[in-house]
Amino acid sequence: MSRKLGTGNLARLNAMSRGALAVFAEPEQGVRMVYPDVDWIEANPDQPRRRFDPAELEALTESIRKYGLQQPIGVRELGPSRFQLVFGERRLRAVRALGQQTVPCILVPDGVDTAEVAVVENVLRADLTPFEEADAFVALVEKHNYSHADLAQIMGRDRAEITKTIALTKVSAAVRECYEGTPKKVARYKLYQIAALDEPEEQMRLWEALSSDRPAAGAPAPASGSARATAPRDEPEAVLSAFSLRVSRNILRTREALHAFQEKPKRLEDVDREVLRDLRSAIDAILDEEPA
Repeated sequence: MSRKLGTGNLARLNAMSRGALAVFAEPEQGVRMVYPDVDWIEANPDQPRRRFDPAELEALTESIRKYGLQQPIGVRELGPSRFQLVFGERRLRAVRALGQQTVPCILVPDGVDTAEVAVVENVLRADLTPFEEADAFVALVEKHNYSHADLAQIMGRDRAEITKTIALTKVSAAVRECYEGTPKKVARYKLYQIAALDEPEEQMRLWEALSSDRPAAGAPAPASGSARATAPRDEPEAVLSAFSLRVSRNILRTREALHAFQEKPKRLEDVDREVLRDLRSAIDAILDEEPA
């Protein structure tokens, strides 16, 4: 049985799902900023992100060198001249690489689960791999006895997606290592297919097929003449647009996922219909407000 969320905690976590810093920006709480020495900040043992791409970290460091730190990190106060990082480890590493002595921080209020904040902030910034998300979700389930519905509400995700993401913990270590070492990442829905297999050998065979875009043994061939059926569905390349790079990529991923669902439709649940209606309303509102 899942642990019931208190009204106050639920409101706070719902605020997180709308924006990583929204929980600290509510008028009744206010925002407490501190500027500690970078050497006073200790690592976060609950950091869900396990791998840090050197090229991405170098690009972030160069961006902070040119334009400054655009978003503060989050810390929890442990005592005099002692803080623990809650979120923003890449930003902290970049600041340290630049030799800066202090860093602007948001002080996370007491009573907020720092592990939860770290997961939500990373998920909203699309900073975690699917496997890191899965591990983080499982850690929250084990720590708080959350149900998948609880997590869906906290993360602003569909419950079915939470369940499928958690299932990724069943993927073998060998496949995970292959995924981490592949520059062009395989689409998430393909990882869900791999997680549905029980044997590590079967998972590896399917990984090799999906990562090379060749049919897996025994898999039906795509219908001839269908461009959409034969088109590769790896991580989409973002294009220049009015959206930020991260938002553009997420929109393209959503489009790819909807195309995949159209090819192999299933019965929609009520929550699926609600999400699709909200998505349609948001798209219609954006198009209606588009300048002439």
